[in-house]
Amino acid sequence: MALLADLEPRPLDAATWLERNRQAWDIETGLHARLDVSLLEDLCRLRTPRSLWVLGMLRRLVVSLFMEWRATQPQSHQKTLTDFHIAMSAENLAPALRFLTSKRPSLKCLHA
Repeated sequence: MALLADLEPRPLDAATWLERNRQAWDIETGLHARLDVSLLEDLCRLRTPRSLWVLGMLRRLVVSLFMEWRATQPQSHQKTLTDFHIAMSAENLAPALRFLTSKRPSLKCLHA
């Protein structure tokens, strides 16, 4: 199995290789899984670079807001991105809109 990394081209000992490989999978199962599974990023049919960039940034903003929201929830380990969507839609996205339209955005907007 190959591991792509920006390390110097020298052999890695087994422990270092395993650590780097796990770090790569942490990214894949964290952000990428949320983008692909919950936000259906792989099904996106946009083709223009600017559209892809804007939608990609908005999706990443949603994931960031979700992570902040999740940290404040009881039993946070059981909360999903779907739970976040439900919570936001229950208030017609008011908390997210407060965050986006504030002159001085603060993550406290999500909890107001």
